[in-house]
Amino acid sequence: MIPPVDILTISSAGLLIATFAVIARRDFADWLNAYRYQTVVLAVVTAVIAYFTGVWEIYVAAALTLVIKAVVIPRVLLRVTKKIKEEFKIETNPYVGLRMSVLISALLVALSYALTQQMLQTSSLDPVAMTYLPVSVSLFFIGLFVMVSRRMALNQVVGLLIIENGLFLFTTALTHGVSLIIEIGIFADILVGVIISAILLFRISQTFDTLDIGSLEKLRDD
Repeated sequence: MIPPVDILTISSAGLLIATFAVIARRDFADWLNAYRYQTVVLAVVTAVIAYFTGVWEIYVAAALTLVIKAVVIPRVLLRVTKKIKEEFKIETNPYVGLRMSVLISALLVALSYALTQQMLQTSSLDPVAMTYLPVSVSLFFIGLFVMVSRRMALNQVVGLLIIENGLFLFTTALTHGVSLIIEIGIFADILVGVIISAILLFRISQTFDTLDIGSLEKLRDD
């Protein structure tokens, strides 16, 4: 049997690899597929946390993560954005190129581990929190980077979802889960927020015939 520390390390590495798969995509559909893969890995990580902490509510959170984030949200986004022109879904000219994005993301992961190292050394956190804390911070930073480095507003929604995954992992790893009612409310808020964002972006694309952030900024009154 694999020692617990190895299981934690392997699962955290898998989550980071899944996140880099999101970074290395250009098309919105590919981004959603990569996000779905990342969320499946996150659900597995959540189940691992539940196993080592013995908190049954975390198993429910893992199941909700798998169903809502890996199945429902991608399908809703694909359905709502189906009528948006394909040219608005492809990142042809991002502010930062894909290769440089991967490199910067790797640096952000290193920065996350460096920032959390002192906290891990001076605190009495359990192995679960010590393993997943830097990973959750990495997801948060990478999600922020995606939002500021992509020109297409539709693709920035995926960056927001990555940030949410990072915050979810941070909370679950440190507190070993919150009230189940709160968890369900959070998932409902995320689903509604994603639907509203997708509808707004669809209306913007129909009204202004673009989803390029640079082009939309030129429409402001000076």
